[in-house]
Amino acid sequence: MSRRKANAKKSLEPRHISETLAAFVDILLPGDALFPPASQVGAQHILAERLRAHRGSDAVERLVELLADEGGAFADLAPRDRTRVVRRLERNEPDLFAFVRAATYLAYYQHPSVVRAVRKLGHDYNEAPQPQGYAMPAFDPAVNAPKHQRGFYKKTEEMQPVDTSSLAELLSGLPRYPAKRRF
Repeated sequence: MSRRKANAKKSLEPRHISETLAAFVDILLPGDALFPPASQVGAQHILAERLRAHRGSDAVERLVELLADEGGAFADLAPRDRTRVVRRLERNEPDLFAFVRAATYLAYYQHPSVVRAVRKLGHDYNEAPQPQGYAMPAFDPAVNAPKHQRGFYKKTEEMQPVDTSSLAELLSGLPRYPAKRRF
């Protein structure tokens, strides 16, 4: 069996896929003294799920194959060489790279230990903006009202209903959709 075929077969082995994804997310988010590396919080697992859900059942294997460096295993490369391969992926597959980077970042920054690290830096940070939300100052028209001429602020009690009766003629030629059923 040729080396290329042997490496292609190896690239589909579960352990190899897992090691490659872990090494990949650690290049994107290597961690430091406060923040854990992405693989420690399992970002590679969520990345794999999102790849399959949004890019198809073979998307994980395709990413692993794209990360293979001339037939060599990505996880076996030195960090400098992994970075080179990731930059090549970013250059050659910009849409895929943008997707995997965003999926990895979202997976990472929602993990409780990463949220805790962000909070240690003094930031008000939740796993998700809802349901807790973030404290916001009260609306101040002097500060928050538009400063340009394209809009204006109007108090709720100053609002008036808009007469839409003239729209009936315009809408008469459009197809009607069935009303939503309530169960």
